[in-house]
Amino acid sequence: MAFALIVLIGVFSLQGSLGTGSAENKLGLKLVVKTSAEDTQPQNYYRDSSSYGSRFADSSSFVPEFFRTGYGNVLTSQAAFVEAINNRSTTWKAGVNPQRNDQYRTGVLSDESMKFQLPLGFVLKKDEQPLPMSFDARQKWSYCPSMNMVRKQGCCDSSYAVAAVSTMTDRWCVHSEGKAQFNFGAYDVLSCCHRCGFGCDGGVPSAVWHYWVENGITSGGAFGSHEGCQSYPFDVCKKSGESNDTPRCLRFCQPGYNVTYPEDKHYGRVAYTVPKDEERIMYEVFNFGPAQATFTMYTDFVQYKSGVYRHTFGVRVGTHSVKVMGWGVENNVKYWLCANSWGAQWGDGGFFKIVRGEDHLSFETNVVAGLPLFR
Repeated sequence: MAFALIVLIGVFSLQGSLGTGSAENKLGLKLVVKTSAEDTQPQNYYRDSSSYGSRFADSSSFVPEFFRTGYGNVLTSQAAFVEAINNRSTTWKAGVNPQRNDQYRTGVLSDESMKFQLPLGFVLKKDEQPLPMSFDARQKWSYCPSMNMVRKQGCCDSSYAVAAVSTMTDRWCVHSEGKAQFNFGAYDVLSCCHRCGFGCDGGVPSAVWHYWVENGITSGGAFGSHEGCQSYPFDVCKKSGESNDTPRCLRFCQPGYNVTYPEDKHYGRVAYTVPKDEERIMYEVFNFGPAQATFTMYTDFVQYKSGVYRHTFGVRVGTHSVKVMGWGVENNVKYWLCANSWGAQWGDGGFFKIVRGEDHLSFETNVVAGLPLFR
């Protein structure tokens, strides 16, 4: 019989010369964990990917020649689609992208497949100082260069992995107060974490964070950079509807990187779901660093250029995962500040704003995070 168990995990100071931020010295996390075998033993629920993969591929392949509006009609150019969005939207502006729309991929398994959930993380000792009206993690932790990096997932439905390792990279820097920089790479997750999903055919963010704690993740630079243990293996799609195969699991580092695969593994200490609460998510980001959020994506989001995004026009594509960097208010509309994984040429330099406080497109329902383990 399943029952709820309250587990207290004390947040302790880091070992060695690496210090922690002031908030972590004050806080603990109370995790509510179900002890049933289904919830506590992460399984690979996604072994048969055929039905999911074909369905996802059909819905996520933006055909450049036409754009479905969701109202029964079809537009024949990206420019016409952008004009239709801008005629309806009041809080944000759409624009024509430098690449074909099918090159902007998603990568999170559909809701019915997301069976693996992390325990909830509750703050035990809360700093009662009011949170600011606006916040940008790039400014608070300016000594973390990864905060300004915009990753590019390329021709791979891998946002679940790319957003996760980007967030982990930021948190590694934040919780070492800038003394430790480690660029987590997505290659190890895509190829070796079989419980995380289907590699380049989508996966589950929660499982990636669990993998970080249990197995560790290696370093990796951008495509073609030859940086880190295993560089990201995918560039942009070469043709419409193309999708890359998941890379092989290689438990060794690329030539020229003088650290072994096991030695390069860096681990998380704990991973958890942030409760579905606007202020709690703000508190999480303000005190612990960026977090990973997942939301339902529609075709109009691909055209985002500025303002506060709210779904206006177009059809559902799939589910997408991004990194939450902060928040603010623009023209009396509250927003979350986020980093996408479609490169710096997309959106507002690779970043975007989305409506805050309404659980728009289930954005606040699906927020996960974790804390690093320094040895």
